[in-house]
This record gives sequence, structure tokens and C-alpha cells, in this order.
Amino acid sequence: KGKDGKGKDGKGEGKGKSRGNEELTVFVRGLPWSCTEEGVRKDFGECGEIESLRMPLNEEYKPKGIAFIEFKDQAALDAALKYNETDYGGRTIYVSKAGDRGDGKGKGKDGK
Repeated sequence: KGKDGKGKDGKGEGKGKSRGNEELTVFVRGLPWSCTEEGVRKDFGECGEIESLRMPLNEEYKPKGIAFIEFKDQAALDAALKYNETDYGGRTIYVSKAGDRGDGKGKGKDGK
């Protein structure tokens, strides 16, 4: 560890979720693989101002069908949560607060 106790690169240890404000971040799953970051930003931008948007890619640099969207305020987050279990590009998407991981256990692809 470095002298400040944060590890050798100074980024801290642990969860790796230290980016941004998780209180104002939604986790979206079920996105069509054909969607683009620009399209998601435009559509969810209707909820309110987006602080940041991350769409993780798979090994082939294609979208995994999930996104993390951080909003500037609570009203925008609440508006985005209304998209939960709605049709988006022919698929049902699921929108939840990024911090809400259910009971913390992975349940497979349907979350049941």
C-alpha cells in the first residue's frame, strides 16, 4: 500500500463504484444491442440533464445491453425510473437505482 493507505495507484480500494453520485444513478438492463450511447443519451435526456452515461462493452466492443446513467437531480432520476418494464427498441428494459441490487445475490438473466 502507498503511504496514504489507498493502494499504489492512489485510487482507493474496495467496491470500484466510486465514480459519480450513485444516489442519482440508474442501472438500465435489457437495452437492444443495436442501440448507441448517443441514442440512449437522447432518450433518457428527456427525463432531465444527464451528468454521465456509461455503456459497458463486451470483448467484441459491442454494447452489453446495460447502461449506468447519472442524472443531475432527483426529479430526473424519478422520471427515468418510470421507464422500468417498458418497451424500448422492441425489448423490455428494466430501470432501477444503481445502488439497489435486490438482495445482493446474482439471480441470472431474468432476476427471478
